[in-house]
Amino acid sequence: MKTHLLTLAALAALAGAVAAQSTPKVLFVRTGTLIYDTQQPPMAHGDVVITNGTITAVGPGLAPPAGARVLDLSQQTVMPSLLDAHTHLATSLPGAGPGAVPSTALSALLGSQDVAYAQDSGVAAMRVLGSSGFIDVALGNAIDAGVIRGPHIIPAAHAISIPGGHADFFTLPPSMPLQSYYTPLNGFINSTADAEQAVHLQVKYGAKVIKIMASGGVLSPLDLFTSEQLTPEEMRKIVEVAHGDHLKVAAHDENLKAIMDALHAGVDSIEHGSDLDQQAVDYMNAHHQVLDATLYVVDNILQNGERMHMSPYSLLKAHQLAAKHFASFQLALRSGVRMAAGSDQAYAPGTGTIYNEAVSEVNHGASPQLVLTDATRHNAALLGLPQLGTIAVGKEGDLVAMPGNPLDDIHALSHLTAIVYQGKIIRAPANQ
Repeated sequence: MKTHLLTLAALAALAGAVAAQSTPKVLFVRTGTLIYDTQQPPMAHGDVVITNGTITAVGPGLAPPAGARVLDLSQQTVMPSLLDAHTHLATSLPGAGPGAVPSTALSALLGSQDVAYAQDSGVAAMRVLGSSGFIDVALGNAIDAGVIRGPHIIPAAHAISIPGGHADFFTLPPSMPLQSYYTPLNGFINSTADAEQAVHLQVKYGAKVIKIMASGGVLSPLDLFTSEQLTPEEMRKIVEVAHGDHLKVAAHDENLKAIMDALHAGVDSIEHGSDLDQQAVDYMNAHHQVLDATLYVVDNILQNGERMHMSPYSLLKAHQLAAKHFASFQLALRSGVRMAAGSDQAYAPGTGTIYNEAVSEVNHGASPQLVLTDATRHNAALLGLPQLGTIAVGKEGDLVAMPGNPLDDIHALSHLTAIVYQGKIIRAPANQ
């Protein structure tokens, strides 16, 4: 009899667990102003129903489904969560000073903080354009498995660069053994054959986008932003192989020759694009190529570089580059180039985010509506995440709320009162 009762209790517990799993998790969100699509007029007092992480109803005057949790944002503006098209992770060791690079294991631990901070900043997806040790792939897998929390990750793994190029921060003397470091697995190439192998290896180990260093840059210690690094043949091979795997190619580019070579090779996005001319922007328009201008990283170096103890060579290069960089962005704006929004930040807690990029772009001439469209709809398309970018039936249940309206004042994004990711409340107003 005792065994029989235990069996009945176990069956009852199992039935309860099955019933709990089969009961849909429903979130009902009331809004004051709903920016369901940045390219459409906002909806007054729109309601959103999210069932098991997917939006199942949007409209004014909806009734909460039975058993739904109600999130009352009726005094708030609600819009789709933001996406960041250009980020990095765990780029430095806190408190260790500039140039101190953490180990791969420590980078992964630091990265887990970074992705949580990104989610707390209202970011639903981030494209990580270059990291070491495949930590971006690992962090994305951990998020997908529910081991850690964070947004969707689109990882590039190692950026593809020449030795001594923009991805090379290795400043030890040539007497050190270098053969095991400068390899296609680590993203370093010296030929088209290396380029093909580098792409295959990044893809094999989890890359979902390919990043190339077509030119030199500001932060790298061994080159100049005026240098042209990958050859046109290498870039064409990279694009050919990546597109064969249905992956996009993002090109770091800061001088006109390297920009044009990358455009002619068929890259999907130009990162930074600091030296555009009319020919370049016309070519981008004709071939549907995207500019991810990353203005905040330049603004931040100009304003705060010395306080952040940045190296003299980076400060000098940033000041030399700035005028061209901002002028190129404004030329692209006037010419109607398709834009993305990327902060070029590592999302270490307390540092810059996509909000800062949005403010910089508005300060340099973009409208709030355009910037918000870039950070939602356009980024969703570039990242290959069609389920994001708008609040609509069938889309993923991601949204953010704030007291003000960012279409009127972009600074409203600085005070998010609620964050919902996949139907789960990450942050809610204090009274809820």
